[in-house]
Amino acid sequence: MLELARLDLERIIHTMIESYLTDQWHHLIEWFVVMTLNLTKAAFIATAGWIIAGLAKRLFEKTAGRMGWDEILWGYISTVIRYLILIVMFTSALNVAGFPTGSLLATFGISGVIIGLGARQSLSNYFFGLMLLSARPFKLGDLIEFGPPPQVGVVRAVKMTYTALDTLDNVRVIVPNSVIWRNRIINFSVYSHRAIRIPLSMACDINTGWVEDIALDVLKQHEAVLNDPVPQFMVSDVTATEIKMLLVAWSNVETMTVFGDVIQQMREEFEIAGLAVVVPSKDIDLKREE
Repeated sequence: MLELARLDLERIIHTMIESYLTDQWHHLIEWFVVMTLNLTKAAFIATAGWIIAGLAKRLFEKTAGRMGWDEILWGYISTVIRYLILIVMFTSALNVAGFPTGSLLATFGISGVIIGLGARQSLSNYFFGLMLLSARPFKLGDLIEFGPPPQVGVVRAVKMTYTALDTLDNVRVIVPNSVIWRNRIINFSVYSHRAIRIPLSMACDINTGWVEDIALDVLKQHEAVLNDPVPQFMVSDVTATEIKMLLVAWSNVETMTVFGDVIQQMREEFEIAGLAVVVPSKDIDLKREE
C-alpha cells in the first residue's frame, strides 16, 4: 500500500516536472521566434532608414542645386535632414526590438551633457558654423582673408565644424569655424573687378607726362588690365623735393598676379628710360591691390 502511494507520488511529480519543462520550452521557443521576428523587423527598419536618409539627402541637394541655393546652405540642411531621419528610424528600430528607448535616451542625455562639457570647443565650432550659415559672408570658391594674423585662401569646403581653404601657394588649410567667425573676414570675390592702386614718386625735375605715358603703356600691354574703366594717372601730392602720383587701374577678381607683373614691368621700363621713379616693392600684400 505504501509502495503504491510512493509510486503514484513519483508519477505525479514526474508529470509536473515534465509539464513545467514542456511549458518552459514552449515559452523559450515562442520568445526566440518573437525576438527573431522583432530583430528582423528592427534590422529592416534600420536599413530602410539608412537608405531613405541617404536618398532624402541626395534628393534635397539636387533640388536645391536646381533652384540655385547656396551650396553651403543646402549642405547644412541636407545633413540635418539625414541625421533627423536616422534618429527617428533607429529609435523606431530599437522600440520594435524591445529595447527601453526611454531609459536609453535618458542615459544618452546625461552622457551628452558630460561629453558636451568635455567637447565645448567642438560644439562651439558647430554653432559658429551655424552663424556662418546664417550670415553667409562667403561661398564656395570665394577668395577671402581672415585674421589676424592675416591669411588668404580660396574657400573649398564649409563643414559643420570647420572650413577648408586653399592658400595662394596651393596649400590646404583646415580652420575651425570659431576661428574664422571671431576674426575679421575680407571677401575679395564679392565684386567682379578689383582696383589696382600703384603709388609712384619722383623728383620735381622729371617730366610727369613722360612718366604717365610709360606707366599707362605698361597697363595697356597687360592682358588682365581692363580698358573700362579707363586707367587713371593723377598727382596725389607735391612737396619741395618730390612729386607723388597715384596710378589706378582695374582687373578681374580671378587675376591674382597682375599687381606684381605691372610694377615689375614699370620698374624695368623706367630704368630703360633713365627715369628715377620710385615704384613700390613687388611683395606687397593682397589688401594693397584691393
